[in-house]
Order: sequence, then structure tokens, then C-alpha cells
Amino acid sequence: MISDKSSLASRLGWIIKDTELAIEQARQSFGRYTETADKGELSASRETCRHLNGVLEILDASGVTMLSRELVLLLDALIQDRVENLRAAQNAVAEGLLQLSEYLKHLQEGYADLPVIVLPTLNNLRASRDAELLSEHLIFLPEDGHASDAVIGTSEYVALPLEKLQQVSTKLRFFLQKALLGWFRQEQPERMLQAAGKVTDNMIKLNRSQRLRSLWWIASGLTDALEHGRLEQGIAVKMLVGRLEREIRRFAEMGEARYERVLSDEFIKNLLYYIGLAEPGAALADKVKAAYHLDLYLPQGETLDELRHYYTTPGRDMWRAVASSVTEELRNLQSILDAMQDQERQPELLGKLADKTENLASTLAMLGLGQAGSLTADLATALKSRLASGTAQDLEAMLGISTHYARLEKVLAEYAETGHDLTETMFSPDSDTPDPSDERSLLRSTLTELSRAQTRMVAFYKEGWAFVCLEEVATLLENISGALTMAGTRELLPLVDTAVRYVREDLLAHQRQPSLDELSTFADILTLFEASVSARLHQEDYLALLPTGYAKLRELDSSSDLNLLNDVNLDALEADVEAKKKAQQHKPSTLLQRLRMPIQPTLVSA
Repeated sequence: MISDKSSLASRLGWIIKDTELAIEQARQSFGRYTETADKGELSASRETCRHLNGVLEILDASGVTMLSRELVLLLDALIQDRVENLRAAQNAVAEGLLQLSEYLKHLQEGYADLPVIVLPTLNNLRASRDAELLSEHLIFLPEDGHASDAVIGTSEYVALPLEKLQQVSTKLRFFLQKALLGWFRQEQPERMLQAAGKVTDNMIKLNRSQRLRSLWWIASGLTDALEHGRLEQGIAVKMLVGRLEREIRRFAEMGEARYERVLSDEFIKNLLYYIGLAEPGAALADKVKAAYHLDLYLPQGETLDELRHYYTTPGRDMWRAVASSVTEELRNLQSILDAMQDQERQPELLGKLADKTENLASTLAMLGLGQAGSLTADLATALKSRLASGTAQDLEAMLGISTHYARLEKVLAEYAETGHDLTETMFSPDSDTPDPSDERSLLRSTLTELSRAQTRMVAFYKEGWAFVCLEEVATLLENISGALTMAGTRELLPLVDTAVRYVREDLLAHQRQPSLDELSTFADILTLFEASVSARLHQEDYLALLPTGYAKLRELDSSSDLNLLNDVNLDALEADVEAKKKAQQHKPSTLLQRLRMPIQPTLVSA
């Protein structure tokens, strides 16, 4: 089964023209509103987007649905005058409409629905109406959730009585307010961001807790990225940095111990998310990236524009990088599960396992593996129920959990290789669909055996017709024939079966020395066979090679006294190949094929 997101192209094809017209209509109405401040035009744009959202929801495409919904919500907020920064909100709507149009075009061309690509735009839309930012399922904190002093680069801690701590914190808050005001006004922004970084550096020294020291170190990394121009200064980033001033106030009012209890991981994750988007080149930001392995979860740490470019020209490396990072998380979960054999630690570890499994479910959904995400969400719910009931996890229960993770790893491996979603195959006990990875393994073995056969065939000729080498060739080709039978590659079998018969029943049986033309034809058959197997292995078109291969079989047959093709109906096979080639032209391409090959212009009637 192809990833459930891959059929979007065909579904979207029915509505894309009307959708593009609606987006353009909403854009024009909104443009007139920004020029005239006419709320009637704003309402018209909102109603168009609301209707558009209803249409797009039927696509079952998370990125599209989230974008259109956030546009409607921000337009509602504009109509009700519930935005603080009008210009920023207007810019966010304009960007959102543009991104929605671009994203739909990518989906129509067969690209996977990856909401992570549009997350910065979603956050700009949400930040404009002061809504909570989205990033909780994109950043996975390490086991301890914080960096050590060795990583931070200082162990300095200044212990102060509460009254003195409040005085120092208030002064630091004032300095940060001043720096942020200058930055917002673009008055020597680099200098202002440098000053903000000095404040966050000092906040590290006022905390004993490693988690809070990490918080302010991460904040320093964010200001460093902004100071050096390695991160876009969008509204969402500005609101996030502005929140640091409020966090200093809360710290001063509550004291360290109480403040740490109320500080949410969500705030830290949001800081990490934007550092992950920063380009390399800011020393401190790069250290934070390395410490929290952000490049695993936001590959290459691209800015928003680079992420968009990366999405328009992805290849197999993208699939592998995404699957690799999630596979690493699966192995971490297996480690936690192994540690649960210690009965005393089970409650603590089961809670951690449930939370991480829930995060994993959301991540799988974001990657376009909807069914796998749903099954994993069910597992997370079951784990939480077991935790609440206090039920001890016996070996059988833990084996069941481990099996789920192992199946997910198999799904991700296939997704990385081909873009196919194997969830249904892996999780259905009644499914008799062959595992594509098994076929790939057989095809790889075939290429290895074929290489050995070709080497021995060369030795047969160069060593003066050494028939002992031919015996090895025949055995290797027979092994290949058996493997292909298991792989279900009916069209390829005549190439290898005829080659076996030629070697064993003609050359070996009669100890006959073939002519150089015969050897050349035989070598051509093996080469075409090799190319066909390799093409099938790499999800490329191998059918186009077969007619030439069949022609070479006829040529070899004419050189032999045996009727090599006695049991082979090449005419029927050629007709079957032609039918498959025609069917292939009308069959929607898989995601990976779409990603790897340029889209050809569509022919139109004159």
C-alpha cells in the first residue's frame, strides 16, 4: 500500500482549479482590505477561506487543513480587532495564502503531506493572534532534558538571598526590556541582541538547577542566532524572545525552586525549534544544536525558504534522513522497555514510555504515516491505562510492546527505501501481501550471484575453454532462477532459465566451444538481465529493457542446435510486457517516483 498521503494528487486533481480560484479570490479581497481598511472586504476574504477550509478538510491532508484553519482563525481575530500588531497579522495572512497555494501545488505533483514544512507559517499565523505555538511533537528532548555544565561551558553559580536575587533579577529584566525595545525598533539590532544575550548569560549563573541553567543557555543560543543573522526575525520568534522578559519576572517573584516546578517543557521546546531552523554559523547556536541533536529532527537546520526549496527538490536521502531520526527514537524506546524488567522501576519507566510513544504517534502522522500513527496512539493510550491501574508488566506484555516498535522500524525502513507505507502489511496478522523488503533482499542476492557468474564466464574463455568454470556458472544461474521464482518476477525468468539451459544442456553436455559471436550474445543477455534486476531493485522502469533481452534470446537460440525456447512463449511474454507498460502509463506514480523524476508538461489539444 502506498502511503495514505500519496493518493492526494488524484483527489486534489478534481478540485485544484476551483481551489486556486478561491485562494486568488481570498487574496484579492484581502489585498483590497489592506489598502482601504474596508471590513467588508475582510469579511469576504474570511468567508472565502471558511468555505475553502470546508472543501480542503475532505482531502485528509494535515498540512493543508491546518493552514486553512489557521487562516480562518486569524481573519476572525482581525475582524474582531483581537490582534495587537495589525501589520504583522496582515503580513502573516498574506504569507499564509501564498504558502497554501504553493503547498497545494506540491501535493498535486505527488509530494507527501509533511506539515513540518509549513510549521513556521502556522506559527506566524498563531503568534499574530497570541495563540500557543506548535512544536511539541517536533522536538524530542534528550533523556535528562537538559545540558550539563561541561556542555554549557560554565559551572559558575552565584548564590543570593531571596531579596537580593529579586533585586538582581529586576535589574536584568530592565536591561532585557531595553534591549528588546531597541531590537523591535531596529535601532542597532545586532548590538541590542548582543545585550539580550548578556542578560540570558547572567541568568544562567543565578540558577543552581541544571534544567533552568539549560533554559537560559538555550535562550542565549537563540539570541546568538538572531544577532548573527542566521535566523529569520518573524513575529513568532520575536514573541518567543519577548517572553523571556516575563520569565525573568516570574523567576524573581517565585524563586528558583517554585519557578522550576511551573516552567513547562513546551517553552523550552519552542526555543529549541527555532534554534533548529537557524542556519549554521552562529557559534553558540551551533553548540545548542549539537547538544540537543536538532539536526536529526530538523535536517540541516534550514531556514524557512531553504526548507521550502528542500521540499521542492527532495530525493531518497530525505526519506532516509527522516526515517533514520525516528528509528533512533524507536531504539531509545526499546532501551526503556528493556530497563522495565526491573519491577521497582516499572511505574517510572512506564510513564516515560507512554509519553514518548504518544509523541512518536504524532511524529508518524506528521510524516504521512497516518495508520502507523493511529495504531501507535492506541498503544500510548493503553500504556497510560496500565500505568493508572498499577498493573505490573509481565514478560508477555513487554514482548507485545516490543513487537509493535519492531514493526514500526520495519515500516520506517521501507518508507526510507521506497516511500511505500507497509503499516497494513506489518500490523495485519491475516495479510498475505509479500514484504517488499524481502524481494529487495532476493534481488540484491541475485545481483551478487550474477556478478560471480559473469566472472566465471570470462574465466571459461580466458583459461582456454575451462569447462569446470561453466559448471559453476550453471549452478549460480540455477540459484538465481530459484530466487526470481520466489520474488514473482515472471518476465525476467526466461532470460536466466534460457541461459541455464544453454550452458548446461548445450555447452557442458557436448563440451562444445562456442563462437565469439555466441559468447557476445550470451554476455549481452546477462548484461540486460543485470540491468533489469537493478532497475526493479531501485523502483525504476525495467520493462523497457525486456524486448531487447527477448530479441537476444532468439539470437542465441539460432546459434544452438538445441531448441532453447521450446518451453518459452516469447510472443505471449512480449504482449504481456506491452500491456504492463501501457497500464503503467495510466497508473499514478508512487511518491518516490514523483520525487525523483521531473514532472513532464501535460499535452493540451490545439
